[in-house]
Amino acid sequence: MHIWHGPKASPHLFVLAPGDAGRLTDSAPLEIAEGLGRAGVRVIRFAFPPCDEDGAVRDALLATEIRQAAACREPHQHLVLGGLSRGARVGAMLAQELGAIGLVGFAYPFHARHDPDPAERVTQLAQVNVPVLIFQGTRDSHGNREQVRGYRLPDHVRVHWLEDANHALHPRSRSGHTQASQLAEAAAMAAAFIRAIG
Repeated sequence: MHIWHGPKASPHLFVLAPGDAGRLTDSAPLEIAEGLGRAGVRVIRFAFPPCDEDGAVRDALLATEIRQAAACREPHQHLVLGGLSRGARVGAMLAQELGAIGLVGFAYPFHARHDPDPAERVTQLAQVNVPVLIFQGTRDSHGNREQVRGYRLPDHVRVHWLEDANHALHPRSRSGHTQASQLAEAAAMAAAFIRAIG
């Protein structure tokens, strides 16, 4: 099932892929999609397909869903891929295949939860041949600010930090930030990025 946001006449289609077990009712993708839609970007999103397997099987299932969503692009639209966590990483793997003009990721999994070595996934990002914008929480368990600063990311990959947010994009209440305000700002920045690249 696909959910749509934003104007049909938009010159862009953004495929917002979910993270593991992501549901259509989850707050983060909903707020991101609605924010992008208000800014004039057409968004298509979907839930993570049911799967009891892990790793490569999940990647393959998600890749199929992303390809199907990307096929909904209208002839006048430029394609932008991205999503949350695994959705963003698999989108990066498909960017060249699907002819995307950019990648926008949220809570990018720079390394696996129990393996802090980012080498393979940073190499994957470096091989993406389009501009990349990532919104990352400063205390994300899959790549926090201190870790990512040491990764030597290529020039075409830009990271914007969400203060105190974790991998679920939730800041703690004592931080003075809210998920809603951070994601509204992120959606506006993402829309500006998408318009700038095509």
